[in-house]
Amino acid sequence: MSYRLVWFKRDLRLHDHAALAHAAHQGPVLCLYIVEPELWAQPDAALQHFEFVRESLTELHHELQALGGSLQVRVGPAVQVLAALHAQAPFAELVAHEETGNAFTYARDLQVGAWCQSVGVGWTEFQQFGVVRRLKSRNTWQARWEAHMAAPQAALPALQFFKPPENQG
Repeated sequence: MSYRLVWFKRDLRLHDHAALAHAAHQGPVLCLYIVEPELWAQPDAALQHFEFVRESLTELHHELQALGGSLQVRVGPAVQVLAALHAQAPFAELVAHEETGNAFTYARDLQVGAWCQSVGVGWTEFQQFGVVRRLKSRNTWQARWEAHMAAPQAALPALQFFKPPENQG
């Protein structure tokens, strides 16, 4: 069964989550958060950030459970985690919000994009904030930001959850 892998990065909520809404419209989803030790070792990361993320992940997991699903939390470098999941149960598409973090997250996302291309997995990223990546010119930034802010919120359809083989009984 084909499914979409929704990679939660910084947007740890269900409400107005464009990546999750997109994936859910395509069929079954598997929700994932990756604890990346190298990310948490960056100079701009702190314990209070990790504690906030941990609390948010707990809430997100409870919300997904109430809908019949779960949140997979894996530890390791993103490409290794994604490759292991893909080897276990190949997914058709990786869906996430664009990361607007530091140089580490930007480089990591370039690596993830290269991995997706190498294994033939589609990768769809959704703009989350006013930051627009890969602009050729700043002349179009304001119009893009205004369009993003005026866009309707992402409506979440009924979710179908993919159950990884280890969780199927």
